[in-house]
Amino acid sequence: MKRASVMREQIYRKLMGELKSQLQPSLVSNAKTSKWLHLFCMYLANYTEVKEKKEIDEEIIQEYFSYLTTNYKRLSLGLTDIKRSMQLLEETLNMKIEAPLLDFSLSNSSLWGNLK
Repeated sequence: MKRASVMREQIYRKLMGELKSQLQPSLVSNAKTSKWLHLFCMYLANYTEVKEKKEIDEEIIQEYFSYLTTNYKRLSLGLTDIKRSMQLLEETLNMKIEAPLLDFSLSNSSLWGNLK
């Protein structure tokens, strides 16, 4: 049991290092950026088989978005945090995230259906 937590910690640290090195200078505060990356890397280490940045794909991003919208209260996140977190991932991973994951308008029923 102890070994599994050590392995997850190593995966977390590796992913955090890889993603931090890819960060673009932005208008978002360093503390917020660090929090969003921390949450994403913790999610990857605890809930996926991802061990390296190159293994992250659109499906992982979509699952992470679902995780955020389901657990936003427990994670102390607001809609702005979720939106900016997704934008940060799009920039950091150099991938185009599907429009519904970045659409926070009232017409996005899939987003509002998850926020209960």
